[in-house]
Amino acid sequence: MPSRTLTRRHQRAQSSSTMSSQDSRDLPSVPPTTAARLVVKPIDSDEEIGEEEELMSVAGIIDKASQKRQRNATAVFTSDSRRYPKRKRGVSSRSDLYEEQEAAEEQTSDADDDDMQDVAEEAALSDTSSNSPTTSARRLPRPSNGASSDKAATTKNQVSSGRKRASVSGGVQENGGDVNPLFEAVKDAGTALEETAADWIQNYEKNKVEAMMEMVNFILQCCGCDSSVTAYDIEDQDSVTQTLAQIQDVFGKKKVSDYPLVSKRLEFKKFRSHLVDFFAAFIDKGAERETLYEDDSLMESIQIWITAMSSSTLRPFRYTATTVGLSILTALCNAAADIAKATGRSTKLLEKEKSKPRPAVAKVQKLQATVDGYAQKTETLENLISDLFDTIFVHRYRDIDAKIRTDCIRELGKWMQTLPDVFFEGAYLRYMGWILSDANGSTRHEVVKGLTKLYKDNYFIGGLRQFTERFTSRLVEMATHDVDHSVRIAVIDLLDAIRAVGFLEQEDIDTVCGLVFDTNPRVRKAVVGFFMANIKEIVVEKLTNIGNVEDIREYLSGEVADESDVTSAEEGDRDENMVSRSWFTLKSIVEVLESYNPQTLGNPIHLSKLELLIGGRTESRFSIAAQALWNVAQLPSWIEIVNYALFDPSVSVNENEDSIGYKIKKEIALTAQQEQILLEIGIGAADAADRPPENLTDRRVKRARGNEREERIKEISEDLIPLLPRLFKKFSPDPETACNVLRYHNFINLDVYQQLRQTVAYQDVFDAICKIFMSFDNASIVREFSQAVLHAQSCAYVSEIVEPRIRDLQDDLSTTFRVTVKGLENGLASTVFSKNVLAAITTVLTKLMHVSSITDTSETLDYTPRDTEIPNLRFIMALLDRIASPDDDEVDALCAGVSTLRFYVMWRVKRAVDLRSTAAFNDFRITLDEIMERFERIISSHAHLSLRHNAICATIDLMVSLNVLVKRENSDLMGIDVVIAPKLQKTIMHIFSREQKAYAKFAKIKLSSGGPMSAEAVDEAAVDDDENVDEESNQSSDLEALSKKDDEEENAAEEEDDNEEVTEEAVQNIETEIRLCEVTGKIVIGVLIGSMDQKWAKRLLQNSKALGAGYDRVVNELRTVVVATEIQKK
Repeated sequence: MPSRTLTRRHQRAQSSSTMSSQDSRDLPSVPPTTAARLVVKPIDSDEEIGEEEELMSVAGIIDKASQKRQRNATAVFTSDSRRYPKRKRGVSSRSDLYEEQEAAEEQTSDADDDDMQDVAEEAALSDTSSNSPTTSARRLPRPSNGASSDKAATTKNQVSSGRKRASVSGGVQENGGDVNPLFEAVKDAGTALEETAADWIQNYEKNKVEAMMEMVNFILQCCGCDSSVTAYDIEDQDSVTQTLAQIQDVFGKKKVSDYPLVSKRLEFKKFRSHLVDFFAAFIDKGAERETLYEDDSLMESIQIWITAMSSSTLRPFRYTATTVGLSILTALCNAAADIAKATGRSTKLLEKEKSKPRPAVAKVQKLQATVDGYAQKTETLENLISDLFDTIFVHRYRDIDAKIRTDCIRELGKWMQTLPDVFFEGAYLRYMGWILSDANGSTRHEVVKGLTKLYKDNYFIGGLRQFTERFTSRLVEMATHDVDHSVRIAVIDLLDAIRAVGFLEQEDIDTVCGLVFDTNPRVRKAVVGFFMANIKEIVVEKLTNIGNVEDIREYLSGEVADESDVTSAEEGDRDENMVSRSWFTLKSIVEVLESYNPQTLGNPIHLSKLELLIGGRTESRFSIAAQALWNVAQLPSWIEIVNYALFDPSVSVNENEDSIGYKIKKEIALTAQQEQILLEIGIGAADAADRPPENLTDRRVKRARGNEREERIKEISEDLIPLLPRLFKKFSPDPETACNVLRYHNFINLDVYQQLRQTVAYQDVFDAICKIFMSFDNASIVREFSQAVLHAQSCAYVSEIVEPRIRDLQDDLSTTFRVTVKGLENGLASTVFSKNVLAAITTVLTKLMHVSSITDTSETLDYTPRDTEIPNLRFIMALLDRIASPDDDEVDALCAGVSTLRFYVMWRVKRAVDLRSTAAFNDFRITLDEIMERFERIISSHAHLSLRHNAICATIDLMVSLNVLVKRENSDLMGIDVVIAPKLQKTIMHIFSREQKAYAKFAKIKLSSGGPMSAEAVDEAAVDDDENVDEESNQSSDLEALSKKDDEEENAAEEEDDNEEVTEEAVQNIETEIRLCEVTGKIVIGVLIGSMDQKWAKRLLQNSKALGAGYDRVVNELRTVVVATEIQKK
């Protein structure tokens, strides 16, 4: 049998091979032997041919006339026989070419038959009599009686061609510029590969050795190798390993890195796909002409060569041979599948004929012969498939090259689908499971895609149960923790298919659904389908527990085709006490999101309950999850969410407990926590609807999408405006829900109030907003209030309503602050505050700070009431004198005071700029100096780092404002000092270093070991002049002395916080990075406007790449400064 013969060949090749399938060890050199095989020496030009002929003539081997005739015969064969016509795909072949080829060969052979025979004998005698001490020529084997005449002719041509064979140590044959017709056909996109394959099969049937030599050289050329084999190498299959060792030795010395399969050159763009198509056509045509089944040596010869190449230590050989082997194996599977279909049809016809009362004997015999023939072909194909799988796939699926592993596992998935009777078994499925743990993401992605196709085909479900039980835990782990987001997304799709067939446990379902809170938006989007499928099952279960579907349908006054239809939303007007069908879906979503606590799921990459910092405001994990659900799934409308939040299930409690209405209202009733989650879901849905279109390059499309968004927001506003007062009334008492209601206000297009003529209605709404602001000291409420005021000021119509109420609010805050510090006028700098007093001061200053950031509070702070002679501004300045004895509990109050004074100065400067008045500036010049002095004392003190951070930001912001005044070129203002003192600059850079180190420790970043003034990270910029270097070195020493004590404090604090939660650390890491980027941005501005020395640019740029993309963008402008400084020095 061919399989046994092939196995013996393979064993001999493997036993003598020195090439490892996995290792990357170098090939050992082959020692020269006395019986070494000779390799033909290449002839590169006509001059060399002439010289070669002269030498051989003198040696008595061949005469010139015979050599000339043989060269003419070879030229005829090369020009006609071995050049395949280039035809466009689909064009029929022309057999006349082969008729001309045969005629030319016969003419040449008849004319020189006697000469050729004499030459062969003379050459054999010459080879035998050679006594070279280093090289002993090997006698060419004569064809046996049973051998074909083609082999004899080939042997004659080899000898008479005048080419010499070199010893093993002499090298291998080069192509010498010869064109391989198969290679050119595959490279040419216009060649009909089916006809090329058919032509090669015909040539093989005429001359096996010559055709196989062409095939092997074609594969070598696909490897990027210029060497080639001879007919002798094809005949002597036992020396395949040694032949390839020589070829690889020559190829390895050239260090070729570019070859057709991986080349980026345009001519090889589709080479790989054409190569696969060629071998598919090769197997198809071989099966069609029966050569594949009748000639055992066809596949045996090819397999021996590609098996040896696939075990090479050189990647071009190994990758190319593996690609060829996998392509052939895939084509064999397709052929076997076709044979299986034909066998099935013939068997049915045979059984049908036999079942007749009087079957036709001749027809039965014919059908039986057909079935038997198919069985023999099936056996042949299965043997070939088994041999190739064992010799190619089994060794290469774990190759060191990830691309080879990926190709192997991709083809295995195809084989399972094409030939499930052979490959869809546990022995082959285990390879898929093992590759799930591959180190390469693309390989893992490929096996996941293959498994997904199997799970989505009902034919394979029954055989996948055991595989699922074994590898589900690995799949869930990949979905939640894989480092490659594309792999995670593909695994989620696979797990959805597993869930659909009922193979996934509820615990695993909950874990995957929890990915709706994932930090990556692509993962959140990918899991929506899985999440909503689970929600649908929960809804159906709820309705089943409530009662009969017909009763539910009647109560809801809606047509429900089946249980799952209640997940769709109702449209049209409805009573506020009417239950909506969509609420079942919303209730299920709320319950599921509430149960998916990141801490209980054990997934550290989930959003924590501490919320994420996004765009300067907080987004809860529920609203972020709702954004993904809204963008992908068909969720209930946004207004339905608000109606459900306002629904009071206690209305109409007269219903019987056994009634369907009572059961429905009990089922959809929400707890206080669930109402909070529902409001956050509504915020996420509104945010998704309000989000502008992204990644649109076409202006017309972008404009159209923008118009659609505006219309959508207008519709939402028209629906929400009547409901907003009810939302404030129901949810204002609780700070958490009140904060969410403020967010709803910010989604409304306030121009709709003017269109609806509801001025009074908005006054009531804004009064409710101010009441919430004054009632709670929640930081989120304060931030959302600032956003609400800015949103109102952006609308000209509404801003007229808001301004008077804002002034009243400023007066209320000013009065509250005076009442809080009453009696402490002379002791603010030293008095020990009680916790209640300190909390009250912190709250009012924080609110005053936020109000000052959006409205001009300078007049309010400068106002001196009748009952006291000190304005509130002086109280705040006196409060900042407490830095002499810093207390961590007072940090928030002092930070709020610093920011309030910063905004005060900025508003005063803005007024002077707008009025173009010198007097307006001179009025507070003394106050400005006092404020700047306090900021400088804070920065230079040992106060809390957050307080010093705020003082730095405030100082540089004020320098920017003062620069605006200086640029007005007013002579009275030219005396303003807009340059920070050098000593203060060093202190600022010291604080910057602390912020940088703190972030580096959290992010586990190793900072450069160079000094603070090192120029390593600024594109190898030149160092400063000697004087500057000395000065900077002294400054570096000062900074190190300042930071030594701070480092000790930080290390001690770290030891206390070792048990911190992973999610807490993640959020703190984000906050630390934000603080670093903030202070760095301020310093960058200071350098750019000239308030700080440009020499600090190098220090800021140091480690810029290591500290992340955000930091690098912040300091990017300084690269221009450094380059300009260096150019100026040169």
